Amino acid sequence: MIQCFVKKEYEPPFGLTRPPRLFSVSRTDAEASAHPRVMHAHDDLVEIVLVRGGKSRYFVGGMPYDARRGDLFIYNSRVVHDEPSGPDRPVASFSLALGGLSVPGLRENALIPDDASPVCPLTEAQTVRLERLYDVLYSELTAGNDDGAHHLLMALLTLVQQFLAAAAQDGSRGENVFAHRIKDYIDRHFAEDFSLQSMADALHVSPYYLAHVCKDVTGYSPLQYVLRRRIGEAQTLLITTELPVTRIAAQVGYDNPSHFNAQFSKAVGMSPRTFRKEYVFHK
Repeated sequence: MIQCFVKKEYEPPFGLTRPPRLFSVSRTDAEASAHPRVMHAHDDLVEIVLVRGGKSRYFVGGMPYDARRGDLFIYNSRVVHDEPSGPDRPVASFSLALGGLSVPGLRENALIPDDASPVCPLTEAQTVRLERLYDVLYSELTAGNDDGAHHLLMALLTLVQQFLAAAAQDGSRGENVFAHRIKDYIDRHFAEDFSLQSMADALHVSPYYLAHVCKDVTGYSPLQYVLRRRIGEAQTLLITTELPVTRIAAQVGYDNPSHFNAQFSKAVGMSPRTFRKEYVFHK
């Protein structure tokens, strides 16, 4: 028998004075990534994503970041993020969403400062440790052990805190100020009638300059950004509400449900109804 002793008093991760609420855990294998989770944001949830395999380029707050095995992504609430994948670039990952998070010194439902880098590259040893914990957490939750899953969440947050502290932090995102204005405008108006000219008029620039800056910084044209933002918001509504698909279509800016279904299927690889049926795990 080999006995191992605890060497210090327990301290909640990130200085938390109350436990957060686990909302969901997702496991995406490479084959399933053919149906990507498109550009979206969570109003009151933090998302922690571990890339297990494959390669892609993720966009967080409109900024591009390479994504490969061992990359840990943290999305604070209200931060728009996009995780492109597909048959030509399969990506395997674990993800969890949590709410009720109150870290001292940060805004509600933020795990890192808003100006910090959202990605933390892990070593292979760190990746394996976190991957195992994600796997146990997912298994317990799908088995119906919600209470156990909440306790495992605290263990996972403790590892995340340790890995963040060990990594070299980049304190500046070097973001173009005007590009931030573009993203902010789209995030506030994506569900409205939209044209490049109307957006350029609102921002007092030429359509050419607007398109150039948006493409250079985000990797998407303004119209592509709007499309992915709409589809991502529709995915969120399909997952978190029981609203009819036609109502969701109208809510994200589509007057024609058939056009919405076509755009959604093109972006995700399945219809909205099929996505709602297959994405959510039913106990």
